[in-house]
Amino acid sequence: MSKERFVGLIFLIAIFSFSIIKYYPQNSEVDEFFPPQISSSESPKKANNFREFKESDFDFFVYRAHVLSSKENADKLVEQVLNSGFPSFVESFGENGDLFAIYVGPFLSKDDIVNNMDLIQVVSESSNGEISRWKL
Repeated sequence: MSKERFVGLIFLIAIFSFSIIKYYPQNSEVDEFFPPQISSSESPKKANNFREFKESDFDFFVYRAHVLSSKENADKLVEQVLNSGFPSFVESFGENGDLFAIYVGPFLSKDDIVNNMDLIQVVSESSNGEISRWKL
């Protein structure tokens, strides 16, 4: 190989390497999986990747369909509501915790319950439930 070809090859490799370094995209997919590291002196609030949440961000609405004295009957009714496609759960109710409230939800807004009220009442076998705010 002659000297001119060798110098040309080195020049071509240098130009190719320079163009890769210069035009390589800065926002690669790897950045999604490996966020920038936070030093121990930097507080998490200063990092741009974090969003602060307030307790009010987690306000949801539920429909209290029944309050029963039997845990077994409450579980059966919850299973029936779940099988119909609505979220449902049981919570202890009353001062002594001897009653069991059946809730349908949580829903993001009160309108979600109101728009589906007829179906929720049929599925939960309830005619006069109560809509209330449910917090985590």
